[in-house]
Amino acid sequence: MKKALFILAALLAMPVLASAQEASVQGRQTTIDGVRVPSGYQGHIEYSNVFFLEDSKTGMSISTTHGFFYSDNMFVGLGLGVLVAPEDSYVPVFASAKYIFQPYGKKVSPTIQMRMGSFFNDGAKPYLDGALGLRFASNHDFAFSILVGGSYLAPIEYCEWDYDRNGDYRVDVKRNLSCLSLRMGIEW
Repeated sequence: MKKALFILAALLAMPVLASAQEASVQGRQTTIDGVRVPSGYQGHIEYSNVFFLEDSKTGMSISTTHGFFYSDNMFVGLGLGVLVAPEDSYVPVFASAKYIFQPYGKKVSPTIQMRMGSFFNDGAKPYLDGALGLRFASNHDFAFSILVGGSYLAPIEYCEWDYDRNGDYRVDVKRNLSCLSLRMGIEW
């Protein structure tokens, strides 16, 4: 219950902090030196190669995030994804915050991204994600990003049945899905 209240408080605080930053930035240009400065609505699609920490297996993830730039640097939105692990698939639903460090007239800018939410398979479990990388802006409403990230997905507990000469027996298993990832994304 405490985790749920913390997540809810963090989600409610993001728009307030972001709108306070927006108020301090007035009269901004939409392009500087031919490079678009982010503003307003943004959509984002991201593909990730995933490397699970527990068993060194690989997987993939596809996600989409939609939201708004509340200032030239700060994006806040909601997203949905699919994480394909070796044994199963999971669906994370999350709130996302992204900060671009140098959006003013720079074609290449460092960026940091945080996500917080839940993932679903046989019930909801906590999901937390962070990434660092570079954003490559274009002259139009388009940018490409490359990020390196890490995700925490709460361990999943399930049971497996095994058989021996005396019959069957139950084995309780805990699978850790925390992972590292290499991501490529586009935004418009």
